[in-house]
Amino acid sequence: MKKMNYASKAKVYEKRPEGFSPRVEVAATYVKINNRILFLELANGKQEPGAWGVPAGKLEINETPTKGAKRELFEETGIDVPSEHLFQPLGQLYIRKPDIDYIYHIFEVGLDLLPTIHLSNEHVAYEWVSLQEAEKLPLMNGAKEALNFYNAFSSKRPNRVQASMDALEAIDEENLYSESG
Repeated sequence: MKKMNYASKAKVYEKRPEGFSPRVEVAATYVKINNRILFLELANGKQEPGAWGVPAGKLEINETPTKGAKRELFEETGIDVPSEHLFQPLGQLYIRKPDIDYIYHIFEVGLDLLPTIHLSNEHVAYEWVSLQEAEKLPLMNGAKEALNFYNAFSSKRPNRVQASMDALEAIDEENLYSESG
């Protein structure tokens, strides 16, 4: 992993700051498997080439944050989570960069099996890393603060059983058979 030195030009807030005027909203997903999180490296031609972040992107008009998270995860990685219910909302951050304010919705998806990754042309590499390893990556502006928020939030949560994609698919199949019979 190559090191890039991006000075953080982003200010990140947990509460909406005074004068905050978001022009867009972004949905980001921390995809977690075996205590490792999926990070993507931005391609050349992107605003911060070589920087790393989790799958994320701007919401489309009238799109909910959960739908946006699901769509962006699929577009950027090829991971098709079968239900929006598997996207655990963790909160939102208010990010102010010199040229834009935006709301950053944070989700977590826990997977049981390592998925096949098909990167979009927006990214050149991916890594499954621990939180400690993620802190050493050259992260996108504001991503370090978002990672800290994620880490603090996830460490406060009680241990919980995460719904597995296999279990949800079995429930969906059962419902399909019961609806048709």
